[in-house]
Amino acid sequence: MPTPSSIGQRFTQLIQHLGLSKNAFAQSLDKTATVIQHLVDERNKPGYDLLCKVFEMYPNVSKDWLMEGVGPMLKTDAFGHPETAGSPAPSPAQPEADLFAAPTAPVELPAPSVAPPPAPVPVEAAAAPLPAVVALPPAVVAPGPTAPPPAAAPDPAYLTVALQTQYLQHQLALAEQRNQHLLEQQALMQQLVAVLQGR
Repeated sequence: MPTPSSIGQRFTQLIQHLGLSKNAFAQSLDKTATVIQHLVDERNKPGYDLLCKVFEMYPNVSKDWLMEGVGPMLKTDAFGHPETAGSPAPSPAQPEADLFAAPTAPVELPAPSVAPPPAPVPVEAAAAPLPAVVALPPAVVAPGPTAPPPAAAPDPAYLTVALQTQYLQHQLALAEQRNQHLLEQQALMQQLVAVLQGR
């Protein structure tokens, strides 16, 4: 793949090679996505601190390639193979000889514990008659409270008739109240007529 001429294009190629989005690449460098977008769009040039952060987070990226477009994108190992971008730098915490060294002391495993065999049963005990089995009366179980049967769903026709009956009873009660009121008015009118006639 030809080396891109501008640093913005090389950043684009690096992000694609890492398999990251611009936002994820920006987060890995503690930068905002706007900074990376302006860099990719070649509105801005990368600063010194941003370049240092890139080479710190991705030590296998070639500085000559990213800054000047010279050579391959990734540094090569001792065999001339390109290293994987984004892989952490090897830590010299332990030399290779120690990794394959045999343990100094043999590991002793605990001896398996074997249970002693059971003691033999005397012949007299084996020949002794077994005690008689006493039959017990069956236990009487008191009947527990029975669960009530599930309530059946009400019939829609029954509900309609019940509602109509309740409505008619209400109307009848209102009619009786009106009738009582009319009787009271009639008695009052009769009293008024009797008073007027007495004059």
